[in-house]
Amino acid sequence: MNSVKIIKNRKSKAQRYWVFIVRLIGFIVFVVPLIQPMYAYMIIGMEEIQFTKTRTFLVILGFVLCSSGKFIGIVNNNLGLFIKSAFKKLIS
Repeated sequence: MNSVKIIKNRKSKAQRYWVFIVRLIGFIVFVVPLIQPMYAYMIIGMEEIQFTKTRTFLVILGFVLCSSGKFIGIVNNNLGLFIKSAFKKLIS
């Protein structure tokens, strides 16, 4: 029986795409909540923007996605392979 291991690093082109996509999403989620407060610090006379719990959560989530994007990308790629092999077995 041919089984797909979820954490196996396959070093394929599809896996590189998954890692890039996860890291890009993580970077965007990390940077977007910081744009408005940073802009408020730079502009004189602009009211200071409060850093809420939601912004803090998004910054932490973005940092985790960006820093562990390789592991998450590997898991996403292997889950796709698992689903693909399961559909092949189901159809045939």
